[in-house]
Amino acid sequence: MFRCIALLAGLAIFPLSSAIADTANARIVGGEPAPVDRWPWMAQIVVDNPQERGFTLCGASQLSPDWVITAAHCMKDEIGEPAISADVSVFIGEHERNGTDNGIPVRQIFIHRDNRNLGLDRDLALLRIDTRNNTLWPSIISERGFKDLEGLSTTALDESVTALGWGDTGNGSLSNVLQEVQLDYIPQQRCRELSSLTITNFAVCAAELNPVNGVQQDSCFGDSGGPLFLGEDPEPWLVGLTSFGLRNCATGAPSGYTHLSAETAELEFLTNYANIPLVDLLPQWPTPPPQYYYQPPGGSQTLTLALKNDSKENTVTNPILAFSLTGNTFASGRWSGCGGLLSGNRCRPASSLAASGSVPQDLVIDGNGGADQVVTVAISATANQDDYRRRNNRIAQKVVFSDQPDLTLSAVQKSGNTNEARVAVTLSNRSTINDATNGEIRFSLPLNTTLANADELGCTLSNPLRCPVGNVPATTSQTLNLTFASDTGANQAITFTSFSSNGDLPNDNNDNAMLTLRYPSPPPVGGGSSGGGGAPTIVTLLAGLLLVLRGFPAKAQLR
Repeated sequence: MFRCIALLAGLAIFPLSSAIADTANARIVGGEPAPVDRWPWMAQIVVDNPQERGFTLCGASQLSPDWVITAAHCMKDEIGEPAISADVSVFIGEHERNGTDNGIPVRQIFIHRDNRNLGLDRDLALLRIDTRNNTLWPSIISERGFKDLEGLSTTALDESVTALGWGDTGNGSLSNVLQEVQLDYIPQQRCRELSSLTITNFAVCAAELNPVNGVQQDSCFGDSGGPLFLGEDPEPWLVGLTSFGLRNCATGAPSGYTHLSAETAELEFLTNYANIPLVDLLPQWPTPPPQYYYQPPGGSQTLTLALKNDSKENTVTNPILAFSLTGNTFASGRWSGCGGLLSGNRCRPASSLAASGSVPQDLVIDGNGGADQVVTVAISATANQDDYRRRNNRIAQKVVFSDQPDLTLSAVQKSGNTNEARVAVTLSNRSTINDATNGEIRFSLPLNTTLANADELGCTLSNPLRCPVGNVPATTSQTLNLTFASDTGANQAITFTSFSSNGDLPNDNNDNAMLTLRYPSPPPVGGGSSGGGGAPTIVTLLAGLLLVLRGFPAKAQLR
């Protein structure tokens, strides 16, 4: 995959007569062919030079109908001269690698203002194309999201990011089809410790630190400008752009990627300069909401939210909030006090929002006295400008209109021995307005198992057993302590379910609890052939000391 070599100035040259015609097995270094149509926003950048009969190849991502993002160093032709827009074309959403024909023309090229000579620091370029819509879009990771990523454990970072491209497959040949590879994200400070390259605050790193069966993975020459993103979501969070690495790909050494969450101010400046600004508009809750709001069937719930322009520089014009309801039977919604009420459940709370500005807005959801119902309210935000964080444009909330409680169940084993297991089962009522009446915990006994304290608890010995917990007021819990006896002492699975005489809504499987009853064996009794315990001998103490002394240096040498 095409990636500029650190400390070397040249880009790879792919003459039309050689590398483009290769038929090597198409495998990114340690990766695999990407599913067709999974990444419709993935782009190829071709910089042509007809006089030299060659061109350079890079990856890119379509951020909006008018903008494609790639690495600045990709904007050179094959002899190292800055590219002009007339010689650059883009292919978007295609699975196979293309040549130079029939690409999307590039109208303007914008290089990061702090990038010197199309180098590797602040390695970012934006290409303006004729408007081309898409079905899915990536979003640039937020600063908070990036900090969360940096703070994840080593285990959580394993295989946490994906890179895409058509570049070098490890044998000097380009791939004929789009490849993807899952890599380990490496926090910046850790990368500086591992890498011999300069890792600035504007670069992030990834590598394969735990190769399976010795298979190394990496991005490589031909992948520059392509995306590095979280997970494998078709609408992912973009973390970086493939930028640089060591001459030899896939050695386990970190590769460098443009740090995108650090460059949103520049992205906004460049797009605004071109009069097609990108923004970061989002609806948000002023305070974290509960999982559910609860109202009686004839009640109403006011959802208070704020519409915020989280852009660094650009103003949002004509911001619009819209809502939709799903899962409902009778519910309806209405904007309260909206500054500009529009048709189709839409609201314009302000004519414009300056950078970092926000405006509050209330949405009232009415149950309309209908049947018990769980309503999912989806709220979205749009504006005249396109958004580089589309995943932030949507929030949702559930409202329960019901006279029923909302039950949830949990079970934990407290203790046990070879033939007895003591378990605490808790029935909780999450509703804030409705009590649960005549609550019960129900379960079927595993084979060779009895409930030793059934009479004490007043359980009905039926199948399933029914153990009463009484009434459970709103937002409270009741716990039963059950003692199970086993004839065999074998571990057994058991499932508990909840019941109340006035129902349960939503019945979202939170009213079941599964547990494995365990009957642990007692610890072995010490002593030799004489059967006595006695004090430890000097030999035993010395042996323990030797183990400690031998173990310490080994731990001290771990890296």
